[in-house]
Amino acid sequence: MTEQEDTVLSEDPNAGLATPLMDLVAAGIIAAIAIWFAVESLRLPVPGGLITAPGLLSFLTAGSLLIMSGLMAAAALRRKRALPPGIPGFELPADFWRSILLGAILVVYVAALQFLPVAAAVKIGSLRLVIGNFEVATLAILATILRVFWRRTLWTCLAVAFGWVAFLSIVFRLVFEIQLP
Repeated sequence: MTEQEDTVLSEDPNAGLATPLMDLVAAGIIAAIAIWFAVESLRLPVPGGLITAPGLLSFLTAGSLLIMSGLMAAAALRRKRALPPGIPGFELPADFWRSILLGAILVVYVAALQFLPVAAAVKIGSLRLVIGNFEVATLAILATILRVFWRRTLWTCLAVAFGWVAFLSIVFRLVFEIQLP
């Protein structure tokens, strides 16, 4: 095997491997999702036999993911043990908590799109604009993301978010004639 075949390529070829801790976290998340899918696939009704069960493919996929997450965790622990003494190996990247925060913000955004009951109409001249949960949730979440990651003043973040939300709403509703969620 040549040296090139043994390297892992990513978006940044100089990035190298993730830390053992990051691989353990990823393995845990993948394992949790795999177990959830396996349980849900077992809850599906089986009208015929096992071979025709609608959850069979999902169960096998979940089992495969569970095995892969176990192998990933084992490899991370081997890499941690192989580190020279004095190097912790379980350090978090500098932007880890900001990434976790972004993920949490996006979960709130998707939930807001699903459950936020907002509907109002604004009339500007002869133009009637409908304001729904997409506009309200996207404005709030986009302004929050801009404030956290772009770190400008709140008014600047709100203005940029409002501009994008207004642009998207107008284009989708008036040009494409598609109702946003």
